[in-house]
Amino acid sequence: MLLLTRNLKRLAAVTLTAISFNWSSLQAQPPATLPAPEALKPAPAPTPVLKLQDALHFALENNPALASQRKQRGIAVARVVIAEQYPFNPVAENRIQGASGPESAGVSNNLPIEQLLLWEVETRNQKQFRKEGANATLSRTEWEIAYFEQTLAIDVLRAYTLALYRQEKLKLLEENLRINERLVEDVRRLVGLGKLRSADLILAQTEVVDTQDLVGAGRETMVAARQDLNRVLGSVDGVFQLEGRLDSQAWNWESASEGLQETALNRRADLKARQMAVAEATANTKLTIANRYGNPIVGPVMTYDPSRAFSIGLQLNVPLPFANSKKGEILQSQAEQAQAAQLLRQAEFTVKQEVIASLARLAAAQKRLEQIEKRGLPTLGQAVQDIEKLFQAGEPGVDVLKVIDVRRKLLRARDNYLDALWSVRQSLIDVAAATGEPLVEPKKPEEKKP
Repeated sequence: MLLLTRNLKRLAAVTLTAISFNWSSLQAQPPATLPAPEALKPAPAPTPVLKLQDALHFALENNPALASQRKQRGIAVARVVIAEQYPFNPVAENRIQGASGPESAGVSNNLPIEQLLLWEVETRNQKQFRKEGANATLSRTEWEIAYFEQTLAIDVLRAYTLALYRQEKLKLLEENLRINERLVEDVRRLVGLGKLRSADLILAQTEVVDTQDLVGAGRETMVAARQDLNRVLGSVDGVFQLEGRLDSQAWNWESASEGLQETALNRRADLKARQMAVAEATANTKLTIANRYGNPIVGPVMTYDPSRAFSIGLQLNVPLPFANSKKGEILQSQAEQAQAAQLLRQAEFTVKQEVIASLARLAAAQKRLEQIEKRGLPTLGQAVQDIEKLFQAGEPGVDVLKVIDVRRKLLRARDNYLDALWSVRQSLIDVAAATGEPLVEPKKPEEKKP
């Protein structure tokens, strides 16, 4: 206790010394001025950056359509529980009657009783068929949910790529606007030097006005693209910055056509759902055939008659399917089974077509992109530099109209370049959708070794 008291006193002394030191240092400094009202305002929070991977995770967790689709699994699970339960309950039948008659009838019991306990019994393995059908329904529902998730991921990829594409287009228009504004300043300076006419200045100014309208239209389309992205994300008014690039590595997918077809047949969730639909229809057909003759009803019977005689026995009711042997129901279930099998074959054929078509579009898009990269942009970029040098040097015959025309062609080429990048990205997304593998960054398929 004494040691604790000494420590507390020592701590208090050190604290008082520090307070007096700080007070003396404050007295030596000049009085601080109050900050301006603007400085008291909190700094605006930075806009969050939305990466593609984060967008996919957010959509899979918050999209309301996907959330409602996932509730279908609960219904399918309930059907499995129903299938595992026995469908019939025993029936207890009690008959109490009043008995009377002449003495010669020998009525000694005025309340004869008859009691029956009957139960319909399945004898053709119907429970197993019901369980097979219910489990197939559950698997089909889970694969349908997985396909909905794959489709949603593809929609997110498309919406994110479109928003990024519109963002890059807007940046290009804004850059062109700044270039045209600098062109106006250059033309105004040259007009002041007497090298150009006032008509050239008017032409440059009208080009700025025209570009401003294009920038406004670009902002409008970008806002629409962001709203589409919010819709697939499951967000009402999300504010974010997009992070990513449109360009991608060029690959030769044509040699991997067969491998991608096999991948699609193994990974497409809708194909798995079709397969489970065939299993479900097969189980339903077996159940319909098993129920064609009905089920017997058995149970014990006890009677206590008017003469006080007590008897007990067994009752058996057997249906006689002469009038209706369920031929129509069996034909219907068999037709549904054949239809499910045909739909599966149709889906497999469609998947192979989608893979081939997406690869063809990808090859065409990459060819166009390569042409713009190697020929269009370098040629027009050099042409703009040359025409601007001639214009600044006051070359005879090089007026503002020629400079604007060459710049427009370069702008169109850069715009076409963005279109080509977007087409390649869309084609890659088509490949991902066809193969059932919505990759964030598409990977090059492994080449077969010779």
